[in-house]
Amino acid sequence: MTLSLNSVHNINCFEGLKRIKPESIDLLLTDPPFGIDFHKVGTQYNRSQKELGKMYTEIPQENYYDFTLKWLQAVWKTLKPNASGLIFSGWNNLGDILNALTEVGGRLVNHIIWKYQFGVFTKKKFVSSHYHLLYFTKLSKKNDNERTFNRIAEFTNSKNPKKLYFEDVWIINRDYQKGGEKTPTRLPLAVTDKCVRMCSNENDVILEPFLGSGSVVLSCLKFNRKFIGFEISKPIFNVAVSRIEEMRHQLKPDKRKIDSWLEMKK
Repeated sequence: MTLSLNSVHNINCFEGLKRIKPESIDLLLTDPPFGIDFHKVGTQYNRSQKELGKMYTEIPQENYYDFTLKWLQAVWKTLKPNASGLIFSGWNNLGDILNALTEVGGRLVNHIIWKYQFGVFTKKKFVSSHYHLLYFTKLSKKNDNERTFNRIAEFTNSKNPKKLYFEDVWIINRDYQKGGEKTPTRLPLAVTDKCVRMCSNENDVILEPFLGSGSVVLSCLKFNRKFIGFEISKPIFNVAVSRIEEMRHQLKPDKRKIDSWLEMKK
């Protein structure tokens, strides 16, 4: 059965991706897990621990490439011929994601650095305080004019409003999560909003195979994009649903679409 749009699902993304209509997704926007726990290579990723703050377990590099290639191959079938994608990555697995992107046929448009305000203290090496964001497309250079890139003045680095340009280093603070249930890698809406607004159009369909705490879906709701999302961890999925419901109630009545915008699959 094909999944409906504007739905989030508490299932393994490999199962969910099989149920998406081929060539129906306009934009991939995802923050895949850094650590995964395989029962066997490529079949399970580690988002099921009881404690949300101890979500990930590092694995050998060779396993991470197999996992990345498998989910990218599954995603590739769902992307439209003119689709683009943005993948977040830490430095430790960056090479695997780049190699897997090349393997499936992706063309890198930009390698963005997201600089945030703090990192883990270290004594014998430089503190890591950035994320990588790989912006790619399915399109060849010949057809690159078909790629969506919205030149939004709000995000320009130019002081001249007539000559907008946009740098590939983004300085955006990470969220400080106060109380309640916390997720270890929550993306700030300032980041996901920027991605959604610049790289998609209204009513486009955005895919997030690793839903996490739901920031991508929140940005979709704010800016009138359709979405499909998957999250394997029930506790994390519940956090995402709670945030999505909160966002829905904050929206203007004409944007809520109460009967149709969200279908929960538990």
